[in-house]
Formats: sequence, structure tokens, C-alpha cells
Amino acid sequence: MPRRIAHRATWDAPAEEVYALLVDADHLRARLAELGGNDPALLEHHVDDAGARLRLRHSVPVEFLPSAVRRFTGDDLVLDRVETWTPRGGGGYDGTFEVTVRGLPGSMTGKQRLEDAGGGSVIEVEGEAAVNVPMVGGRIEGVVVEQVDQLLDAEDDFTRRRLARDRS
Repeated sequence: MPRRIAHRATWDAPAEEVYALLVDADHLRARLAELGGNDPALLEHHVDDAGARLRLRHSVPVEFLPSAVRRFTGDDLVLDRVETWTPRGGGGYDGTFEVTVRGLPGSMTGKQRLEDAGGGSVIEVEGEAAVNVPMVGGRIEGVVVEQVDQLLDAEDDFTRRRLARDRS
């Protein structure tokens, strides 16, 4: 049975400012350099008035993975992630994401939403991970969800630091 992921972060900046940073190529490369593990890359970056499409590669070093996952990946857990964003009429942005894990028969998919809230903005991410491996699929899904959740927290912290730096 697929595992749900839900993530929420708040920002002390309007959604438009946060969005501009989240899709900025220099910001993404710096974030990947700090948080992307071994051999991170911004593989695709397309941003225009209609929205954004981003493709990134992250990895989790093998030493942080349980043996059930290492059996399938053999090495680092490599996450290929595609994100899309579309401006919403009236403000805010809607998006999608898909994460595939090399060596594992499964994926994580979902939706994301960025909008103004109070004096700042909020991003909400909802999705699910499904790994189709008999007997250990649920355990692997749990590891993938845990790693992605930790990555999202770290990305939020990185972006907060960049917003604070840019505003000072």
C-alpha cells in the first residue's frame, strides 16, 4: 500500500518572492551543491510566464540506507525529481512533482501549492510513494518518504537562509 507524504512550510516573504527563488537556476545549483549528495545536478530548467519545469538529481549516500534498500540500489539512493509550477489566477502557484528512485520499481508523485498567507506565504506538498516489491516494498516506501521529508526540510531551511540574505 502506498505511503502518504505531507509537508508544509511557512515563509516570511510573499509567494511571488519565494517562487522566484525556488525556480532560480543559481539558487537550485547552490541548494544541490549543499544538499544534493554525490553527483547532484540541475538537469532541466525551463521558466517563463506560463510557469516552470525543473528536473533535478539528488542522492542519499549508501551508508545512510538500510540493507533492504541497498539490496536494490547497490549504491547511493539516487532520486530523479521533476517539478512543475504554474501561476494561479488571483495569486499563488500550483505544481506537481514526481520522484523516481534508480534501481527501485516505484515512484513518488504528488501536488504542491504555494500561496500568500498572513504576512508571508505557505507551501504545502502532498503525495504518495509506491514501491512494488513483495515483502519489503512497504519498508522501502518508508525509507523513501523519510529521506524525501528530510530533504524537503533541509531545502526549506536553505531557502529561508537565502531569503534572509537577499532581504538584508
